[in-house]
Amino acid sequence: MAQVHEMITETPQHRESAILRIVRKLADSRELTLFMLVLLLAVAMTIAYPNNFATAANIRAVLLNLAPVGILVCGMMLLMIAGSFDLSCGSTLALSGVWAGVVAGWWSWPAEIALLVGILVGLVAGLINGLIVTRIGINALIATLGTLTIYRSLTYVTAGTGVTPISDAFAAYGRAADPFFRVQSPFWAMLAVVVVGAWLIGRTRFFRQFYFVGGNARAAQLSGIRVDHLTLIAFVIMGGLAGLAGVLGAARLNSAVVNAGVGIELKVITATVLGGASLKGGEGTILGGILGVLFIALIENAMIINAIGVFWQGLVVGFVLLFAVSLDRFKSAGRH
Repeated sequence: MAQVHEMITETPQHRESAILRIVRKLADSRELTLFMLVLLLAVAMTIAYPNNFATAANIRAVLLNLAPVGILVCGMMLLMIAGSFDLSCGSTLALSGVWAGVVAGWWSWPAEIALLVGILVGLVAGLINGLIVTRIGINALIATLGTLTIYRSLTYVTAGTGVTPISDAFAAYGRAADPFFRVQSPFWAMLAVVVVGAWLIGRTRFFRQFYFVGGNARAAQLSGIRVDHLTLIAFVIMGGLAGLAGVLGAARLNSAVVNAGVGIELKVITATVLGGASLKGGEGTILGGILGVLFIALIENAMIINAIGVFWQGLVVGFVLLFAVSLDRFKSAGRH
């Protein structure tokens, strides 16, 4: 009887707090929430555009287009877990692709060496970012904003208008497709990075340390964790993955484009925060990041199907980023 009385006398404030509690629970289970959103969006698009969305060709295109962003998100997620980020990933991607194109196209070296050189360029770029942040002590925002411009300028200085075409042997590494689904290699490379990255971060003791670094760097350092060393490793991994995305993109197009990756850092950071990474560090999973990538890719695909201009697509991604950051702040406020 008392329970019935409480239900009858429940105030709007009580109802509001109950709704807020539900929202907070959904925000805390970010992967589940994103999975539901992706599933609902896919079903809605299948119903709305049966002849455009739910086709094998379109699905392959969506998976292939999200591959470079997905590869970069794995590196960005590790960095943001450690309490940092990298704005230069798009420029690193372009610089790596251009150097691979120069080695294979202009110098006529074997395609395998060109691939390794491109990834090595990405690793070096990430190492430079990490050293600037950890050794010189410059904030990651300023450091990578500066290297974003430097690496992009080096891309233009290296190749001018780009390298087109590169070589058939080099292109084969980006255009090879599996015999069953006929999805090209960049997607499978992304899937491999996701699986390995999720296992390393979720299961290995070494990579679990990054959560402590991002959660409380001072406490982590006092407990014996080498904070600067781990931050440097995260930047190097980010650079290497940007190099991988760059060489695979150049190989798929058989062209090293100097403006490749322009603005991709916005999508990467948006997907990473949407996937559960906190701007304060110490949170996030690879699975959440990839679900964030897929969510954004479906939204962009819906806009493409409706012939909405690319500038409007950027507007939507910007609003999604603001929503993700607001959700992160709401979740943090709910803990206090």
